[in-house]
Amino acid sequence: MIVGASVLERYEAVIGIEVHTQLSTASKMFCSCSTAYDGAAPNTHCCPVCLGLPGALPVINRRAVEHVLAMGIAIEATSPAATRWDRKNYFYPDLPKGYQISQFDIPVVQGGTISFVVEKDGKPEMKTVQLTRAHLEEDAGKSLHEDYHGMTGIDLNRAGTPLLEIVSEP
Repeated sequence: MIVGASVLERYEAVIGIEVHTQLSTASKMFCSCSTAYDGAAPNTHCCPVCLGLPGALPVINRRAVEHVLAMGIAIEATSPAATRWDRKNYFYPDLPKGYQISQFDIPVVQGGTISFVVEKDGKPEMKTVQLTRAHLEEDAGKSLHEDYHGMTGIDLNRAGTPLLEIVSEP
């Protein structure tokens, strides 16, 4: 039995938003494989780097970094003098390395705001959202179900595509 305030009265929902945006680069985040894979046969835009094969050495996509830094300037965010990359380890059948290369401790874009207009009671109202961070990471592959009765196929064409993850304050 709860005495006093109900559970709903004792807790406040605090919700931020996380949005992933694919960057418009010609190549993937850490290799030269093409990101023009829409409509391509499965597993035709892959190499040892985006497959995470032993001995493959990644090279960062300069254009992806430039895109994110430009976004940081546009939203009046700060960027550190140096950043670092982390491995987020988890299992997805379509994550060939078993980890995702991402930024966490020192994201390339920190803070900033995005303002937009919404309609409230028929009148335009300006809203501003504070951002916590925006950082680079690589995408996973794609699980294919429709063409494989009772099974799942894996298409790794998308694996390694550069993503911008934007995280808002609650």
